[in-house]
Amino acid sequence: MRLTLLIAVLTYIPAAGAATCDSLSSVSIPNTTITKTELIAAGAFPAPPGRGGGEGGRPRFDDLPAFCRVAATARPTSDSEIKIEVWLPAALPGQPSGWNSKLRGTGNGGLGGGAGVGVGALAAGLRGGYTTVGSNTGHDGDASYALNHPEKIIDFGYRSAHEMTVTAKALIAAFYGSGPKLSYMAECGGGSIAALSEAQRYPADYDAIAAGGFGADLTHHTAGQLWIWQATHKDAASYIPPEKYPALHQAALDKCDAADGVKDGVISDPAHCNFDPGVIQCRGADSPNCLTAPQVEAARKIYAGPKNPRTGKQVFSPLYPGSELGWAQLAGPRPLGIATDFFKYFAFKDPNWDYNTRPINFDSDIELANKPENLPVDAMDPDLGKFMGRGGKLLLFNGWNDTSIPPGVAVDYYKSVLAKTGAKAVQSDMRFFMVPDMGHCPGANGPDVYNFDSLNLIVDWKENGKAPDQLVATHFKDGKEAGTRLACRYPNVPTYKGSGSADDAANFTCKGVSK
Repeated sequence: MRLTLLIAVLTYIPAAGAATCDSLSSVSIPNTTITKTELIAAGAFPAPPGRGGGEGGRPRFDDLPAFCRVAATARPTSDSEIKIEVWLPAALPGQPSGWNSKLRGTGNGGLGGGAGVGVGALAAGLRGGYTTVGSNTGHDGDASYALNHPEKIIDFGYRSAHEMTVTAKALIAAFYGSGPKLSYMAECGGGSIAALSEAQRYPADYDAIAAGGFGADLTHHTAGQLWIWQATHKDAASYIPPEKYPALHQAALDKCDAADGVKDGVISDPAHCNFDPGVIQCRGADSPNCLTAPQVEAARKIYAGPKNPRTGKQVFSPLYPGSELGWAQLAGPRPLGIATDFFKYFAFKDPNWDYNTRPINFDSDIELANKPENLPVDAMDPDLGKFMGRGGKLLLFNGWNDTSIPPGVAVDYYKSVLAKTGAKAVQSDMRFFMVPDMGHCPGANGPDVYNFDSLNLIVDWKENGKAPDQLVATHFKDGKEAGTRLACRYPNVPTYKGSGSADDAANFTCKGVSK
């Protein structure tokens, strides 16, 4: 191990004006302290407990090239403590396993912070030749910091992503003798908050951004998750047992599967699927193949989505027909922790709040969630003029079967950008894809998984001018490749050409839909 590390050190020769890894500790960055520098030999990064080896879906680390690992802490305010890690490939550009002259920023899932800096994401970027940066979003542990620390809310919402980017660019310039030629961020789910905040608030930080699994409306999507739980827990009779979801799903397929020209178990255009769960209401005894009247009412609420009971205004996106096999996560014995933590610490400021005894009021409690001090956690500003004006590219995507964060919010955001930023800029610098049958994010766990490389798509777009007009996702069924699926630029939808396997994207074409 020591010999390998020595060889790695000796083979790294700084460019003229560049620094060694150890000397990065003296780089001056406003409001930031370098706390650690170390040169890690190829394959020698110690995997954190429970994260190494690459088994069971966990990231691996033993295949990493040699790199300079820098830890820093940014304190842009007196109440800030943003922990940052920057991983810089040790070999110079043009050398084997060398830096590709680019920066990749990473985000965090959920409410961030709980697991610290996401080393799995850093490893993925490093493996691709990028200098990669991540942060703990400004806090460690749970979301209780939100009770009395408004600056930490800002750090979590957007400031940590900017501070880590500034830090990374300064270290890159010192280590290699020049800054990155291009900077990218490709995130999904909770990480989309950081990605879209960068485009909206700091348009010069990144040159191209991909964002999916639209977590950027956090103040409302947590309410949407609680709506689903409350709909199925109004009383004991409202609960839908998991064994009933296949029957409900099949009924939705019977209604809308063939609308794209082929019955293949996929609803290509859920937004125009006029499905009523009442079609499988029990006519006799209760059974796994039907829903009772209270269960039908609960399902209708889920398809309708949360609404203000006083004004009738839609609060957040509904779930769509075709997504039923993913409902159990949100309608189980207890709500998702991200939803309860948000209302406990951000909205109610009450660590003792109990969702069982005090359900969410979708009028007054939404107002509490929308208090100005909470809005930094959202990234919904549709004005992307500055980002696109400097040549920034934005790839937005979502799965129609996403139940963690229903897809209608991504559709609404795209429409708002179109209205605010203008059709010309959107046509040139933005692409939005809705992926049929995909759940929450590419490559997410589950029996049905769709995967595509959003980072490579924006790299090819920015560097080679190849704007994606269609997206092909690889389908995995129970861990085995099962085919490909076509996704179209919204609002177009995939339509079967009339022959060939429905598991081959080449046998579909993109067409508009009649409204």
